[in-house]
Amino acid sequence: MPIEPRPCALPYGLTWRDLGEFLPGFVGAEGARAWVSHEKRGLHKGTNSCIVTVSHRGVEGSTLTQTVFCKRSEEPARAESARYAFLSSCGFPTPKLLYSAVRDGGEVVVLEFVPTIGVEPSDVAELLRLIARLNALEAPPAELFMLPSGMPAAEFCARVKAALTSLAADPAVSVEVDPESWFDAYRRAEAAVAALPTALNHGELYLQQVGWSRGRLVMFDLETMGQRPRFTDIATTLAGLAAYSGREEWDLFASYLEAVRHLTGVDLDGAEAWKEVLLVRTVDAFAGLPWRLDNAGNPDLAETPTDLALALHDDLRTLGLLD
Repeated sequence: MPIEPRPCALPYGLTWRDLGEFLPGFVGAEGARAWVSHEKRGLHKGTNSCIVTVSHRGVEGSTLTQTVFCKRSEEPARAESARYAFLSSCGFPTPKLLYSAVRDGGEVVVLEFVPTIGVEPSDVAELLRLIARLNALEAPPAELFMLPSGMPAAEFCARVKAALTSLAADPAVSVEVDPESWFDAYRRAEAAVAALPTALNHGELYLQQVGWSRGRLVMFDLETMGQRPRFTDIATTLAGLAAYSGREEWDLFASYLEAVRHLTGVDLDGAEAWKEVLLVRTVDAFAGLPWRLDNAGNPDLAETPTDLALALHDDLRTLGLLD
């Protein structure tokens, strides 16, 4: 969101010579300046990205300004420039990559500024088509979309068990949570998900990772993008999109499947596909439970522990994973 401008140095080791590679009419750093012009919203407000506006003199002495998005990736597996280049070569809509470089062992990218973040409820169909387009991309290079290694399995399982124990002890939770049987259900669902077909997915997609630029809905924040179970993005966004748009989850999923059919010519079995969605959503919900309980009460998180328990309970029952 726009804020009162604050003068700043160019971020992440960038220089005016770097920016001169894409700024139109740039003739030199003399008189050039930069300021922070926008503030990020939401739960994740780290220091690895920022929106700045730059001002410089043009070839005829006029003053030119441009707003850009800058981001630094510390981990090589999360570097984004090659991902933007690949998606652009496939015709998949992303913000334009203006510049990239390695600075002090990390990658810095500069992207065009996306002025409108998210979609209106009436535009949810556009987002469904965008997800389908990403999932339909064929043979993405494995070396570009490596997923970072996660927490050791034993440690991660211990955190999930602890979260379930905490959920079971919460008097506000209106369903019975048996930590042992729920954890067993999680492991069975996890094994089933591991055998599912995969496709390219964003991995942490919601309204904050899409926006409108030059009349197109574009996707960004690609550091989590990789090969995952094919319905990962649609499974993890359906509930929120249903609440946001006022449409039923199944109706939204049917629209998504139609988009997939249009793009690939493959007519997927709706019932089997829906089971995949529930399995993926269940595993994702369990995996995110420790973090969500740790951050319960944060105003940027709409779901309460009761909401989490009810949603998990309903999906587990539908899948036949609870005795």
